[in-house]
Amino acid sequence: MFQAIKLKQQGPVWFLNLNRPEKRNAMDDVMMDEIIQVLLDAERDGVRVLVISGSGSAFCAGADLNWMRKMKDYTLEENERDSARLARLYRALRTARPVTMTVVNGPAIGGAVGIVAASDIALAVKDASFSFGEVRLGIIPAVIGPYIVEKTGVSVSRYYMLTGERFGAARAKEIGLVHKVYESVDALEAGRDEVVRELLSGGVTSQRKIKHLMDHIVAPPTPELEELTVKLIASARVSEEGQEGIRAFFEKRRPSWSEDYNGDN
Repeated sequence: MFQAIKLKQQGPVWFLNLNRPEKRNAMDDVMMDEIIQVLLDAERDGVRVLVISGSGSAFCAGADLNWMRKMKDYTLEENERDSARLARLYRALRTARPVTMTVVNGPAIGGAVGIVAASDIALAVKDASFSFGEVRLGIIPAVIGPYIVEKTGVSVSRYYMLTGERFGAARAKEIGLVHKVYESVDALEAGRDEVVRELLSGGVTSQRKIKHLMDHIVAPPTPELEELTVKLIASARVSEEGQEGIRAFFEKRRPSWSEDYNGDN
């Protein structure tokens, strides 16, 4: 049924597994469409909890390389259509009726951090790592930006988005990106099951009303903001800087605009 994900349904709990381990579960258009479809199906079927995790040793390596290569040659209009799909994914996850939980079993890069941020609850193994590598490609984390800022705040988001610096699970917990950190993958899975039990012990109507309340306290991105993020990432991809950054990535070299700094000597 699915090409890029696996779905296991256990009564009121669905487990969505990003399933491209040979690509470190990198996202492409197929995976995004399948995640959106599961979110719609979960809404229709009255699922209470949706758990998202990754196959193998990574959670998700961000954008798939072949997909990125195609994007480099897209027109501005094609890039906007493609970015709009990504925006639909994050909005569907952020506004889903089920309680959404992301279980980060390994590296989460770029757009994958958006999945973590758009979820209600996030758990991570101690060895997981996170980064916004877009800036080092000459592009920007535009579509995920509103969800990251909502979770971690403006100041922290500025730092990690501007530098592209990688950070670990302990730091992700400090800044509010994840809620709990576990010593091992086994402990992470046991923790996941414990949180699911806690969620199922609560009232389903109460939980949905809580999510509804939260959406009024801190609203999801407006259509105008979403449209802006789509246009920003699309224009960045086709810009001279973005084109050079993506070319350099595939050619395994530094972009021409990258500079050295050896300190104030």
